Amino acid sequence: MINVSNIEKFATHDGPGIRTTIFLMGCPLHCPWCANPETWSIQSTLMHDENKCVSCKTCMHVCKQGAISFEEQFRWDATKCINCQACIDNCIPDALSMAGKPMEIEDVLKEVLKDKDYYEMSNGGVTISGGEPFVQYEEFKKLVKALKKEGLHVALETTGNYSLAKLKEIEPYIDLFLFDIKHIDKEKLYDVTGANLDMILTNFEYIANTHPEKIISRTPVIPTFNKDKETLTRILSYVASKHIKEANLLPYHPLGKNKWNQLHKEYTYSFKMMDKKELEEYIEIGKHLGLYVKIGG
Repeated sequence: MINVSNIEKFATHDGPGIRTTIFLMGCPLHCPWCANPETWSIQSTLMHDENKCVSCKTCMHVCKQGAISFEEQFRWDATKCINCQACIDNCIPDALSMAGKPMEIEDVLKEVLKDKDYYEMSNGGVTISGGEPFVQYEEFKKLVKALKKEGLHVALETTGNYSLAKLKEIEPYIDLFLFDIKHIDKEKLYDVTGANLDMILTNFEYIANTHPEKIISRTPVIPTFNKDKETLTRILSYVASKHIKEANLLPYHPLGKNKWNQLHKEYTYSFKMMDKKELEEYIEIGKHLGLYVKIGG
């Protein structure tokens, strides 16, 4: 079984053509601007919308495991939850939802293949995202092999934060890596996100040295983290030095804030949504480096 957060149809920003994006649960990082914080845990996670909740406490009363309580506010104990979803089924205002649905690989494949004609018509395919798909490594490996057996183009959105041995095993089944390079200062990257830059660059360079045509680098541009010109130029210079042809700069947006609220987590990166025009100068910087820079995914 593979724990799936979401299957998004007709995606157009996660690789070429019309695609289906499969979001998997589990991530080794904790980026404070994350748009999908519900995927951090590999386990299914209950989400609670305070704006819809009327504090009727029905969810607490129907939970036979005692996983829900109302002390000062709604509380959910993941260690007690067995994912029976009685709380969700009995929530009249629809304030509860579960992120993460365990699925058989065959069932994921059936869902994906419903749109195979669209992939073929548009030179599209399937993108696997997260979270970080390598967290569910064994099931992820089964999934990509099943997708390739069907002749599908497979792209991977990845943090790069995993062992080189695992990457070497998966790489032959991936047609395109949408590879995050969030920062080039390893101490700052670790302090803010928990990521290991040495590991990430080792993996990036392995693909660059063997199949540079398979990589598009991606950098989420985040105020107070990496938005300064020196940092972004260093990232682009590094990518260009590895003979990669394309880099995407992803302007900051706060669209994940509501998910943080539903998880009862504090969202500390509440900045104004960034205008793409703020990053246009990097298109020219990229040209001087021999790198095509795209603003957005």
